[in-house]
Amino acid sequence: MEDKETTFTIGEFGKRARITVRTLRFYEEIGLLKPKQQNKAGHRLYGLEELTIVQLIQSLKYLGYSLEEIKGLINNDSNAFEQLTKSLPLQHKLLTNKRNELDKAIEAVERVQLIMSEGKPVTWKVIISLLFQMEHEEEQREWAKEYLSDEIANQFFTLSKEQRQQMDIEMLDWLSSLKVLIKEGVSPNSPEAFEVLNNLTELATRHVDNKEDLVEQLEKAHDLMEPEEMNFLFPTILTAVEEEFLIEIGKSMEALYNEKENALNDED
Repeated sequence: MEDKETTFTIGEFGKRARITVRTLRFYEEIGLLKPKQQNKAGHRLYGLEELTIVQLIQSLKYLGYSLEEIKGLINNDSNAFEQLTKSLPLQHKLLTNKRNELDKAIEAVERVQLIMSEGKPVTWKVIISLLFQMEHEEEQREWAKEYLSDEIANQFFTLSKEQRQQMDIEMLDWLSSLKVLIKEGVSPNSPEAFEVLNNLTELATRHVDNKEDLVEQLEKAHDLMEPEEMNFLFPTILTAVEEEFLIEIGKSMEALYNEKENALNDED
């Protein structure tokens, strides 16, 4: 005499299979898991066949397949394994991309944690600029390849994690100095103001071997681009007041340089 299969109500089965009743009902609703047996009261009964399907669903979900994809595999008995074999390379690629995205997100969290722990004045503009740069690094890399030489573009985008973190901290120090000058009403024509602009230039070009080439290429890029394009591609950490102050410093430095050049020419 054949042993009768042990079956369970949806609640009992859910507890044993570690899955919620709500999920089991949803699986039935979308045609993923439909129990074949019922008790006298008309309630669905779950047995070993349903357990196998649930375990298969959980296994394929673990591999990253969607419920729709899983349904297609389960309902395709004739060549399910062939279909699985063909889909695994794509699934591997998708999961690898997700892992890379998670790694970038984790690094972003670490960089934000670091700058927040430094005790420097962090603004939303700083946070936005940092996170935007990390999220859109490929777009910025493509921009660099278009407007800068390969050598300079590679130097910008091959910095180590430690180098990037160090630059974050130093940029905060620099920004703090700039804010102090503006708050104290220091003249754009002062040595302190000149030093702030020189420090920014040094920080921005530190990892580039040929700084003169970089400046020349950036000037050409600026002339070729739409006025607002840089703001969309490279969000600034500066307020409008801070940007204007830096422009005034640049004008003052240029005027001083021209004055010295004219004086030297007069001597000749």
